[in-house]
Amino acid sequence: MISMKINPKMLEQMILSIQEIYGDLLISIILYGSVARGTQTDESDVDIAILLKDGHTKEMRDALTDILVDLELEYDTVLSVLRIDYEKFKEWENIMPFYRNVKKDGVVLWQAA
Repeated sequence: MISMKINPKMLEQMILSIQEIYGDLLISIILYGSVARGTQTDESDVDIAILLKDGHTKEMRDALTDILVDLELEYDTVLSVLRIDYEKFKEWENIMPFYRNVKKDGVVLWQAA
């Protein structure tokens, strides 16, 4: 279950923006870290992993950064968004501790059909 710390409107805006920017390259959007585990404090950031197919561009990264800054300012929340290559994630998800934690504790916010 997602903590009430996250403003649902902000979450919806973020998900829609990520979908718009990355289109068919987007595999999934995952909330991870303390907010996903329900152990966050008032100082916690919101950790988001974006799993992507290969092919994203600098322009896409820049567009995402612009949107994230706007959302952080509007909702007074720190968003830590990490773009992860989907093939690398699948290859290492059971080996690398970070990927294992995202897989184990993560909450899928959006998944490609």
